Amino acid sequence: MLDLYRDWLAKNRARNNSHWFRTYDRLANGLAVRLQPSRRHSRNVDTAPPPAPAPKPKPVPATRYRDTTNWAPVFERLNQGIRAHGTPRISVLTPAWNTREHWFAEAAISLLDQTFTNWEWIVVDDASPKHEYKNVAKDLIRSCPRFRFIVSPQNQGISGATNTALQQARGEYVCMLDHDDILHPEALALCVEALEDQNLDAVYTDSNKVDEIGYPLDPFYKPGWSPEYFRGVMYIGHLLCVRRDHALALNGFDKAFDGVQDFEFFLRYSEKHPKIGHIPRILYHWRTAEGSIAAASAAKGDRIGDLQCLAVQQHLDRLNLPATAKPGRSPHRVTIAPKPRTTHPRVSVVIPTRDSAAVLTKCLDTLQNITAYPNLQIVCADHETTDPKALARMNHPGIDRVVCRGDFNYARINNEAIRAAADGEYLILLNNDIEIIDPHWIDHMLYYAEQPDIGAVGALLLYPNGKVQHAGVCLGFRGTADHIMRDFDPTWDGYAGSLACAREVSAVTAACLMVKRSLYDQVGGLNELYRTLYQDVDFCLRLQSAGHRNIFVPSARLYHHESYTRKTDYDLLDRALMIDTWDTAIAADPFFNPNFCRNAVDYQPAPTADRGDTKVLLL
Repeated sequence: MLDLYRDWLAKNRARNNSHWFRTYDRLANGLAVRLQPSRRHSRNVDTAPPPAPAPKPKPVPATRYRDTTNWAPVFERLNQGIRAHGTPRISVLTPAWNTREHWFAEAAISLLDQTFTNWEWIVVDDASPKHEYKNVAKDLIRSCPRFRFIVSPQNQGISGATNTALQQARGEYVCMLDHDDILHPEALALCVEALEDQNLDAVYTDSNKVDEIGYPLDPFYKPGWSPEYFRGVMYIGHLLCVRRDHALALNGFDKAFDGVQDFEFFLRYSEKHPKIGHIPRILYHWRTAEGSIAAASAAKGDRIGDLQCLAVQQHLDRLNLPATAKPGRSPHRVTIAPKPRTTHPRVSVVIPTRDSAAVLTKCLDTLQNITAYPNLQIVCADHETTDPKALARMNHPGIDRVVCRGDFNYARINNEAIRAAADGEYLILLNNDIEIIDPHWIDHMLYYAEQPDIGAVGALLLYPNGKVQHAGVCLGFRGTADHIMRDFDPTWDGYAGSLACAREVSAVTAACLMVKRSLYDQVGGLNELYRTLYQDVDFCLRLQSAGHRNIFVPSARLYHHESYTRKTDYDLLDRALMIDTWDTAIAADPFFNPNFCRNAVDYQPAPTADRGDTKVLLL
């Protein structure tokens, strides 16, 4: 019904000039402006005062046995009545070296407390010179037959010890548990359930840290599987479960990458086995021991960053991607830099515009004088401009002007201009209030747009004051969608590298959007039922539904003098159409963790967020 009404309204806007119709349109848009915030200030989306924050629970250590000195009766009691049954089996792999006995015992207790019982734990002692925790291991062996303790005669390093455990594993699935970390009681059950029910190749979970005595801190809410983001940030971490036969076929972990061995392994694993799932719950507690990366990101020196870049470079080379992996501006970040091009496919830049001579002139001057890309076509989609200065600027050499008549409809104007004049293999939809500041912005976007599985590519857009205006679009804000990280400092890392590294997003803004012309035509261009808003989000979601990844690229930076021409116009019917069409997608953005609040664009945890507190720790 909404589609029929929307279609009728779109047709009548174009042909009905009666006074009552125009009056209705003005009143409807005026009401929308009063009911909805402008995009510029979309963080303050509620007129009612925000709810009072929930009281923080009192921290509780993640172990019940802090004063225990005799572990044997504890293990025996916890193991009583546990019977492994059914399939599949999961093998937990742990390389151990000089661990503290309490920490090792707490890891063991977290396994004995699992609701899923068909597991085995394989611990490989990597020739530890200290022997105290080995007595605890002996107690565990006596009470728990599913525990296997292997002592290596010589130090193999973390990869060698993990590979020894992998080769001894008998489960269909394997997961890695550090010798001093803690599992949530439902960790294995939820991982196996996801792997089996969804036929996944791998699954990972959210995590947090616990300090040396077990107090929880720093919850880490991760996005769904995002291969581009993973190249820049080792965000998967723990808990990670994979299929044992796949891991063995890859020869396990590479000793040359000790320190980032999990990262390098999963780069190789994901290349061949891309069905990867995410459980947005804190199911793993990472110990912040002194000297560990969990305690300080620079704990292991520059070697980690060098190894990370090397792992990504080898990964890019295996995939034949023409790019160089370079250290990011923050520790443990990798920046992907496109290699110099040998070919330059035709790129058509389509700019909808009307009057606004000063704005348009700045856009075209910087586009023609600063952009270094050589094979460029500029198409001005002119919506009945009457300003002589604007008309004169569009008549400069190198500009193709297409006149688009009728009531303003952003989607229709773009579609008409593209059909009439754009001859590029790639399209860039560009607002007339964009100012170019980076000569190589097209090269950075084109590197991604050329890849066969990528749909829309968006740039990092900045307000004139230098703060972030667009760093990707997330679903669910204001009931529809909004730009994430508005007003952030662009030199910041963002949430876990989300502002520093390219990553998958559900949508990008059409203020600057690149896409293959063939894909644009394949999905039918922009949907003209949207008059002013959400055409870009709808377009990106249609690309995503067709199996394409949409990418935000922070290395392509431009200024966006937002809404100089459209100002505060807001269309409630566009909003209704967006919600009616994409309600399911809006409810669950795969690249924005559900533990984050949808009333702020700055990664605030929601009041109901899983914080890894007393509700989930071993109490």
